[in-house]
Amino acid sequence: MKWSVILLSCLAAGCFYPAYVPSQAPSSPTPAERAPGTGQVVLSGAEGVEVLAEGMAALPARGGPDIARDHALDDALRKAVEQGVGTFVTSETRVENFQLLSDKIYSQATGYVSSYQVVTEGLEGALYRVVIRAKVKLADIENDLAAIGILIKEQGRPRIMVVVKELENWTDFTVDDRMMSQAMLETMILDRFQEKGFPVVDAATVRQNLEKEQLKKILEGDNQTAILIGLKAGAEVVVTGTAQRSSQRLFVAGMNRTFHKIRMSTRAINTESAEVIAASATTTELPFSEDQARQRAADTTSAELISNILSRWKKHENITVIQADNATFERVQKMKSEIQARLRGIIKVISRDLVGNTATLEVISKTSSQEVLDGLSTRELDIPFEIEGFSGNRIEIRFTDSGGNE
Repeated sequence: MKWSVILLSCLAAGCFYPAYVPSQAPSSPTPAERAPGTGQVVLSGAEGVEVLAEGMAALPARGGPDIARDHALDDALRKAVEQGVGTFVTSETRVENFQLLSDKIYSQATGYVSSYQVVTEGLEGALYRVVIRAKVKLADIENDLAAIGILIKEQGRPRIMVVVKELENWTDFTVDDRMMSQAMLETMILDRFQEKGFPVVDAATVRQNLEKEQLKKILEGDNQTAILIGLKAGAEVVVTGTAQRSSQRLFVAGMNRTFHKIRMSTRAINTESAEVIAASATTTELPFSEDQARQRAADTTSAELISNILSRWKKHENITVIQADNATFERVQKMKSEIQARLRGIIKVISRDLVGNTATLEVISKTSSQEVLDGLSTRELDIPFEIEGFSGNRIEIRFTDSGGNE
């Protein structure tokens, strides 16, 4: 009788399994350190964007709740990193590339989490549940997504063309045969883009499509000429710019040294939308070697352009231009409201102009221009029109009478 009373008392107090009190120092796949007085587990610093993530794991057939807790924590860290990936690529891309992301990103989740703090945890039936507040290093995720080609693939693998020349001075844009054949800086920049997974237009193709007067206009900053040459060469992005090299002798550390300075100014232009999507202005100065200074300048400029391009792309905004003939103000307004209401992924529809009977609309969307075209073709909008052409991000339509004939 006495033992029965003791047993019942213990069960009431929850002192038998499955009641579980988590350890004060949760295990981690990598060496971790708990920040004093915060309950925060520091993995690799304090930088990062804070997210809330939940992980769950089933109790193992052999083993206790501590094993389930470790697995739930791993799951929560992975979910935190998945949220980080989601800021750069769409859900469709994540599904299509799930195995690649699992192998290259998710499998090393702790490498992208600088620190985390457990918010709640505990057993819920046969599951252990952990909610954490984690700081995710988005810059590292972005770099690795670029390295494995995910970001470039999501944008349709746009080809890069580079036209960057060295000038004697910033105001002289004289183009001669020597400048036309100059390709060292262009090759260096192309190499960096290729390393990040960008398809590129080779220098020989650029030379075949470029004339002296056109090069002069590009170096002077004429974006329209750069776009025309880019489209002719099959490029979706054109990187253009100039560089100026200078040198001087300085007395440093007890001896005279020659310092080489490279000043570069570049921009990246989307040939479909005519938008400047990235720009860079850098100055590099190194002693002894002119080639090393040039290589450093090309590397620095390329890294800045690539980072800016990727940052622009991660906003997931696409611009589709619709040119409409036989337009009236009423028809344009009706088309705007129909697109906004009936097509998926639309952020905004803007009327740019209405000149005579020709109107220009800009459709800002989370979807591609091809998907906008598909929506116009299949959604059966109430405003009658015919699609007459499609190229890049430009769609040409013509409004028709209700019966479909003029």
